[in-house]
Amino acid sequence: MPANLSKHIAAAFWPTLFTVLGLMAWEAAVHVTGMRSIILPPPSEIFAVIVARYDLLLAHLWPSIYLTVLGFLLAVVGGILVAIVITYSEIIRRGFYPVIVVSQVIPKIAIAPLFVVWFGTGTMSSLLLAFLISFFPMTINAAMGFQSVDEDIQRMARTFMGTRWQIFWKIRMPNALPYIFAGMKISITLAIIGVIVAEFVASQEGIGYLIKLAGGLLDTPLMMAAITVLSIAGLALYWIIAVAESRAVYWQAPAEAVGGGG
Repeated sequence: MPANLSKHIAAAFWPTLFTVLGLMAWEAAVHVTGMRSIILPPPSEIFAVIVARYDLLLAHLWPSIYLTVLGFLLAVVGGILVAIVITYSEIIRRGFYPVIVVSQVIPKIAIAPLFVVWFGTGTMSSLLLAFLISFFPMTINAAMGFQSVDEDIQRMARTFMGTRWQIFWKIRMPNALPYIFAGMKISITLAIIGVIVAEFVASQEGIGYLIKLAGGLLDTPLMMAAITVLSIAGLALYWIIAVAESRAVYWQAPAEAVGGGG
């Protein structure tokens, strides 16, 4: 068995084991206590709803995932560009950095109704909220990565006639990649939250809308099924970023998030 494959299997063993044990305990607790499904359905019933109504779940999952990925990509591009600007310009860093912090401090649930008023109940509100909520960790992590380069290394590069462009691509960018991927891991989870919050406020499609609709109908199994499908999709997106990180940052172990805490 290849070493990488055995390593991945070993890494997945304990989370899988604890998940299975947790689901078994949940199933047993519901049946022993006789708890009604409207309060807490057992995992077997949630799985049955996913199988029986997969078409409905997938129809609402796609808009949410599409907006999540689009808002995330915009946050990645915008965050890296802003990080580059504030790295090379002290004036812009002093003037723009507090604005970025304030944008993160404001509760996003309070902004969502304003976005509905300004941009309507369409996809634009969900997209902008996903972008706004995931922009901060991308910017902070990327900026810390660009600025954490050893000054001695930069001086040596300039001594060998390295241009600013060469120093950026050969030194700053490789140094910042672990930070950027750490920010991406945070941002993708926050982008999902942003989309779901926007769909809670005003939307006619998406997993957030389906959860709100099922809650209004007291259909707890459908609500839990929607949450489960959303969690699986979010885990898949996170895994894609983790795999991309292992390919791009092959020279060192993945870095933990260093800014913009989730």
